Amino acid sequence: MKKILLASFLCVFSWQAQAANIVVNGSFENPDIKPGTWTVLPSLAGWTTGGAGIEIRDNVAGKAYEGHQFAELDSHGENSNSSISQTLSTAVGQMYALSFAYSPRIWQLESTNGISVFWNGVLLDSVSGAGSKVHDWTIYSFMVEAIGNDVLKFAAIGKEDTLGGSLDAIKVKAVPIPAAALLFAPALLGFMGLRRKAITA
Repeated sequence: MKKILLASFLCVFSWQAQAANIVVNGSFENPDIKPGTWTVLPSLAGWTTGGAGIEIRDNVAGKAYEGHQFAELDSHGENSNSSISQTLSTAVGQMYALSFAYSPRIWQLESTNGISVFWNGVLLDSVSGAGSKVHDWTIYSFMVEAIGNDVLKFAAIGKEDTLGGSLDAIKVKAVPIPAAALLFAPALLGFMGLRRKAITA
């Protein structure tokens, strides 16, 4: 039984690697800023921003996991913890694979690096960690079900000190689960919150 469940799960995520990503600007490459710099933007292509704006970094205070830019969800301002959300065009009842890359900010304590991820206002997970001398990216993966025009949100939850966790490579991809695999749907959903170590950059 365990082997069947594992095989089904691996098939889903193998297909997911080839499917189209429905998230707009999930790697924060738009707008393209000057290499080795950072900026706080009041708005960002594809995303609705909350708080003091979104901090975009081009391989400064850490290297991007994908491309050359990443977001930091603790901007500058009186209430520096920030958030981003995006309404996705989804098919009702369709299962989607949601994944993103997270790293604590380098040299910072776990208390300042937290980020929460929400699907339609429901908390999927809160991630954090203590930063080292380089980015230590981890990929977090979830299976979610669409209700149509689903809202994906990320929010900083650490200490509001302008130093927060890093976010990159956000992806949401439709997963066509074969009819036979539906027998194992409850077990597959039980794998929510899978994480794997990514490259250190």
